[in-house]
Amino acid sequence: MPNIHRHLITTSDELTWKFDRPVIFLGEWCRTYDRKHIWQNMDAIVAKPYGLGQLKKDADHLEARQLEDKLFPLLCEVLNKHHKTEHNERFWKIIIGHWFRRYIHLMLNRYKTLEKCLKSYNISGVTFHKNDQYALAPLDSNSAIFAANDSRWNDALNCNLLNLINYKNFPIEYIHVDDQIGFRFNSSRKSKTIKKTLQLCFVILEKATRLFTGSHDALIMHSYLLLKEEIKLNLSLGQFPRLNYPINFEVLEKPDKILRLALTEKLYQSAENNIWGILNKMLFQMIPVCYLEGFSRLSKISNDQPWPKAPKFIFTSNDFDTNEVFKFWVANKVKKGSKYFIGQHGNNYGTYRYMNPSIEEIISDKFLTWGWRDNLSQHTPAFIFKIASNRKSISYNPKGSLLLIEDMRYHRLDTWDRCAEYSIYSEDQIKFIRKLLKCPLNKLILRLHSSFKYNNPSEQEFWKENIQSIKIDIDSPIVKLISQSRLVVYSYDSTGILETMAQNIPTIAFWQNGLDHLRESAKPYYRSLIDAGVIHTTAESAASKINKIWNDIDGWWFSSEVQSARESFCAKYARVSPTPINDLKSLLC
Repeated sequence: MPNIHRHLITTSDELTWKFDRPVIFLGEWCRTYDRKHIWQNMDAIVAKPYGLGQLKKDADHLEARQLEDKLFPLLCEVLNKHHKTEHNERFWKIIIGHWFRRYIHLMLNRYKTLEKCLKSYNISGVTFHKNDQYALAPLDSNSAIFAANDSRWNDALNCNLLNLINYKNFPIEYIHVDDQIGFRFNSSRKSKTIKKTLQLCFVILEKATRLFTGSHDALIMHSYLLLKEEIKLNLSLGQFPRLNYPINFEVLEKPDKILRLALTEKLYQSAENNIWGILNKMLFQMIPVCYLEGFSRLSKISNDQPWPKAPKFIFTSNDFDTNEVFKFWVANKVKKGSKYFIGQHGNNYGTYRYMNPSIEEIISDKFLTWGWRDNLSQHTPAFIFKIASNRKSISYNPKGSLLLIEDMRYHRLDTWDRCAEYSIYSEDQIKFIRKLLKCPLNKLILRLHSSFKYNNPSEQEFWKENIQSIKIDIDSPIVKLISQSRLVVYSYDSTGILETMAQNIPTIAFWQNGLDHLRESAKPYYRSLIDAGVIHTTAESAASKINKIWNDIDGWWFSSEVQSARESFCAKYARVSPTPINDLKSLLC
């Protein structure tokens, strides 16, 4: 253990920093790029990241699932008693399952990150904000996702955890503040005027379509199909297509501290300061308001929706997680006998090591995949819904640009340190670009992930300082960019890889940690793509391949080796159907 004592900094909020003594940042999330001119001049180190490497991730993943299976039935019991209901676990899992799993992962990460730091370094003190009225409970599941990256919210959480861990060998300093009652996130990015105008138009059109809707019609909600294909699907089912307008649901209630303390006493199973005891102690401090104080109003709003009274089935590919009104409505209809079908939402399903299975796979009667089948009875092979249509596939330009598609800076919702991984990822991007020869480099267009505007706002600044002449695109439709490119490069294991390869568009991908993130069953298919030069496990290898094939991308892409690997992979994970509506109808009915 280093002998020097350092003041612990847990967030990027500089009000809690100390500039007159040695400090230790708990993680890279404390050091935002736009404040580099501040933190690079401090006597500071960054604590070693928690949870990296396949073995550690595997162990934590197993522990998280065991904790989830143990605690969730207890939570359901307390919620039923409080709300005077008798809902089964499937009902509650449909409504709160996604939030609850993220809660387990996040708390395991925060607890073990602090624990590792405290055991590895000499801490001289720590500073937190102090406001007894501040609540950790977010409004809803979507708000909880954004809270994970919020500095004030994490400050309050770390303060609670440190007191529960009960480390007394250094002082805690408090800054008294008069802030909001708790974290609030408004997901709407439209002005109120536009939102109200659109809402009115949708309501009028929806009321018109409601006249032709039967009480037993299926409800198809945000299926991932193009609108015209979703209309065709409805017609093929013998029902009039519905227009499902955006649900105007806003959580108005505030956290009830007394209620939450009372429920904690009913749930709390352990006085130990380990992860199990802390999960019990913190659960009702952090459960979203809409599931507790706002439950009755959410129930009423859900029941008031103009959807079929007894749908023969419900199908969605998008609304199973954060659409609170829809989830509550689904849970009630499923309890009364309606079937619930969910379509695959992007990549990782069937391949990702730490989503096995996902909540949506568990809660559905059928989970429609993009071609694969695993060990759940719900798994039903289908095809990629996003590109399912009779229109011509996306084209590309054999003489066009080199398109590099960037990953997002993820919310801190995993058991491991996502920020540390992203720092390595950013370094890989620089390595890749600097290894490109002049011809492909001059044609390079960098496409930032759309989330950078709110999740990583200094990303453009990072690029302009490191690669001065780089062309950055943030707004063009991705389909347009692909059509102007001769080669699409994904710097992470992306949904886009499935989409471009399924449409036979020249594609290369590279990422860190090799195939560690994959299930064993998926690795042979990825290895065949590695052998064909499509996937690379280092930035340097990907750049070298591009330099080699740049003047004849098609010659490489349409070679028998590449096409054989592509076809085998797509048949498993990115199937395309020549008759998508007929196929989907047969799977749903």
